[in-house]
Amino acid sequence: MQFSTILPIVFCLAASTFANPTPKKQHCGAGPGAATGVVSAQVKANVSAQIDKWLGDIKSVNTFVDTVGSVTDPAVISSMAATAFVAAQNEGVSNTVLQQDVTLDASGLAAAQALIGQFNIIGPAINDTIFNPDNLQKNLDAINGARCPPPQGKDAISQEGAVQAAAALAVGITVPPPQTPAACTNVPAATN
Repeated sequence: MQFSTILPIVFCLAASTFANPTPKKQHCGAGPGAATGVVSAQVKANVSAQIDKWLGDIKSVNTFVDTVGSVTDPAVISSMAATAFVAAQNEGVSNTVLQQDVTLDASGLAAAQALIGQFNIIGPAINDTIFNPDNLQKNLDAINGARCPPPQGKDAISQEGAVQAAAALAVGITVPPPQTPAACTNVPAATN
């Protein structure tokens, strides 16, 4: 074969590959077995592990909001905020991953969508604390205002629990609800 014959064939194969990329793998709730409730062991294990990770990240942020208020050293405040920031970012990732792994029920999906707005308050407030530890109280008010249950806050903790419960239900497992930070019992009511 001549080069002029091979080149168009290679070009057509490459173009065909790019035009028809490999389809996304099917997950529980969206793929085979969804109607019958059949879930692969791998999907069940992934969802369980992701929820456990998310609960651990919630605990890390709770530890931050429950303890940092008594710290006076700006360097320690910044360090604690940096640790909490990683956990807060991971919470958003877990929210996304669970939505990709399973089809959430209506309440779980509504909670997942509502969390996006809350994460856009929590993450920036913790990040600001890293670089501006003098803003700690203002940022704690914002964080707790998003995470705490009403009337103190906008209930992100319960929304996280709703997403986790919906994902767990989709794969046939049960999970404990996330813990509410002690700081939520000591914060003033949220204002709009």
